[in-house]
Amino acid sequence: MADIAPADVKRLREATGAGMMDCKNALADAEGDFDRAAELVRERTGAKMADRASERTASEGLVHAYLHTPTPGLPPKVGVLVELSCETDFVAKNEQFQQLAQDLGMQIAAMHPAVVRESDVDEATLEAERRVAEHQAREEGKPEHVIDKIVDGKVKAFYKERVLLNQPFVRDDSRTVGELVQELQRTTGEKVEVARFARFEVGA
Repeated sequence: MADIAPADVKRLREATGAGMMDCKNALADAEGDFDRAAELVRERTGAKMADRASERTASEGLVHAYLHTPTPGLPPKVGVLVELSCETDFVAKNEQFQQLAQDLGMQIAAMHPAVVRESDVDEATLEAERRVAEHQAREEGKPEHVIDKIVDGKVKAFYKERVLLNQPFVRDDSRTVGELVQELQRTTGEKVEVARFARFEVGA
């Protein structure tokens, strides 16, 4: 087993925000390789740190402006303002945090979500979606015992289309936008959340 210096443990704690024993064990398992130890810490404690972070307040962050210019040389037709929150200025200045803000702006410009999260959908809109789905199912002659499942499926499809965090990420549809945010939260150990956004389109 590699000899673990207290200075290395301290450095790893500062880099990851993990506990002393987590850092010491990771350095030992990585045989003193700092980068590998940092990976081990994030793998082992990321979910735990993310759970703790979700309970805290994100009062820092930034407002990012994104302009979509589909044709070079022509003025942009779509613009987005997105507020991305975190807990400290340190994370707000992080390149990954700023890249996420840019990716969110692009996502909102391209996919036109209506709200950030499911809980932001007002009950009247949700009830209207349910009524339409139920009516269509009955019109199509679907059996009574499957109508509720069909309605639930339509509501999930609505969330996937109109709720930002539920949408597949435009640059990698194997992940949702919500998963993208959670990944950064695990990496930073801080609460990261999309506070709000506004989308503007010429002529819309």
